[in-house]
Amino acid sequence: MSQVVTVRRVEESDFPSLAEIYAHEAVIANTAQVPHRSDAFWRDFYKTRDPDGLELVGVVDGRPVGHLGLLTNRAPRRKHVASFGIAVHPDFQGRGVGKALMTEMLHQADNWLNLVRIELSVAADNTGAIALYEKFGFVLEGQSRFDIFTAGRYGHSNRMARMRPGFAG
Repeated sequence: MSQVVTVRRVEESDFPSLAEIYAHEAVIANTAQVPHRSDAFWRDFYKTRDPDGLELVGVVDGRPVGHLGLLTNRAPRRKHVASFGIAVHPDFQGRGVGKALMTEMLHQADNWLNLVRIELSVAADNTGAIALYEKFGFVLEGQSRFDIFTAGRYGHSNRMARMRPGFAG
């Protein structure tokens, strides 16, 4: 089934949809968030986010079904580095939403935000996400052992990064 995914910046009207996305156990298990956050939490969360960063939603049929947040670095010697997190509603995983969000984020990072390096942390057992990141040029740089607590157990996280294509250092 083909679907059109539109990517745009987060708007205040998206907060209930974001709360719904992050309420799913399958989503929350792969983030640093805890379950059952309210719409008000998400509203406050986005109001205090990085003003130079990027907050995107992936929209299908008028409904936000994915979110990507890119956080820039304020430290003077690390302004060329950013990190991000991404979440897609379970009903829309594997249907191009993550790909669309990643494509737009990397376009912004490479062409408008002057970012050289983008970093991420991903659960070591989240093979679907790791495969997506690798398709976009992210490479494994290391693993942090027992650094995330999810559903009553400690797990490992992979550290991955992507350098802007053509960057020679």
